[in-house]
Amino acid sequence: MTTSTTSPPDPSTSTSTSTSTASTSTTTSPSPTITTRLLLLSDTHIRSRSKNPLPFPIPSTPVDIVIHAGDITDSSTLSEFRLCLSYLRQLNAPLKLIIAGNHDYPLDLPVSSHIHTSTHSQRKRRPDIGDPEAISLLTSAAKDGIFYLQEGTHTFTLSNNANLTVYASPATPAFGSQGFQYTQQEGHVFDIPPEADIVISHGPPRGILDVSRLTRASCGSVELWEAVKRTRPKLHVFGHIHEAWGAAVVKWKSEDDKNGNGEVESAKVLEDRRGVEEGWKDSKEERKRKEEKAEKIVKDGYYHLKYDRGEDAEQTLFVNAAVMYAPGYVPWLVDVELPRNDGDGKEKITMADQSNGEANTRPRECLSTNLQHLEL
Repeated sequence: MTTSTTSPPDPSTSTSTSTSTASTSTTTSPSPTITTRLLLLSDTHIRSRSKNPLPFPIPSTPVDIVIHAGDITDSSTLSEFRLCLSYLRQLNAPLKLIIAGNHDYPLDLPVSSHIHTSTHSQRKRRPDIGDPEAISLLTSAAKDGIFYLQEGTHTFTLSNNANLTVYASPATPAFGSQGFQYTQQEGHVFDIPPEADIVISHGPPRGILDVSRLTRASCGSVELWEAVKRTRPKLHVFGHIHEAWGAAVVKWKSEDDKNGNGEVESAKVLEDRRGVEEGWKDSKEERKRKEEKAEKIVKDGYYHLKYDRGEDAEQTLFVNAAVMYAPGYVPWLVDVELPRNDGDGKEKITMADQSNGEANTRPRECLSTNLQHLEL
C-alpha cells in the first residue's frame, strides 16, 4: 500500500454545503452526516480536432466534488488528455476525481506497450498518440485539485468537513484490444471495502443501466455487481455503455430479511434516455415535452437528479454518467450524505492506493474475445 498526502486546494474556493447550529441555550449535536454535492460525468471521448469537444456548456454551478468515470479521450493522444484537464479545471469544485477507461490505453502500461508498437503508421501522422507521458500529465494535475485514481481505495477529508472513502477501478470485460480489460477466463477481483461511500468504475455492474442498443444485451460485469451487492455503497458512478445513460436506485434487504430470496428489496430507474429521446410511439405533446426538457438540461450543462435518499432504508444510487451519445446526455448533479469528520477539522487529502492482488496486476494479453460486450 502506498500513501501520499497532498496539500488541498485553497479552502476559500470551496463551495461545499455544511450545516451549522445557531447559538442557543441548549447544545445540539451536529448531524453525523454532511450533504455533499457532486457533478458526475464519464465518456467525454474528447477529440482534439473537434471544434466542440463537448456538446454542452461548462456548468457554472458550484459543487464539492467532480467525478469523471473514464474514457477521457477518444484516440488516446496527449492533446486530448490536455483538453479534458482544461475542461476539468474550469469546473467550480475544490476536488476532482478521474479514472481511466478502455480508450485511455496509455495509462495501462502492459497494453500501451503492445498497442504503441502496433500503431506505428498512425503515430507517424499523429506522434502524440499513445504517449506514455499521459500518466505524468494526469498525476501532475493534482496541484490543481485533480486527482487521477488508479485501481484501489482512496480516502479524502473534504473542505466541507466530510470524510470520503472511494473505491476506483477502470477494469471492464474484454472486447477487442484496449486498456484495462479482462477476459472471461481471467475474471477480475473488485476488492471494494465495506466502508466505501462511493464506487467509481468505468464499466457498469451486470443488470444496472448496462443494456447495449446494438446487441440488446446486458454488458455489465458480474464480478462488479457481486462486489457492489456485498458492500452496498451510497453511490456507484460509471459509464462505458453510452446509450444506457441514466440513474437508478436499488434498495437492499436488511440482514434479517433475506429469507433466501436474494438481497435486493426493490430497484427503480429514476431517469434514462427515454426521458430525453423521442420515441416513435410518442405523441406530439410528449415529443415537445422531451425536446424542451433536453434543451433545458443542455443549456444548464447538467441534469439535477432529485430523489429520496432513503434515510430509513439502505440503498445505492447507480448513475451511468456517459455523456457521449446523443443530445440531452449531460453530466449529473446529485447530493449524497457523507460521514462527518470528527477529527481536528484540518483539511487534508490522503490517497491510499491498494492493489487487488496478483490476479489484477499480472500482465494481460491483448486479444479479442467473443464476449457479448460492446466496445465503446
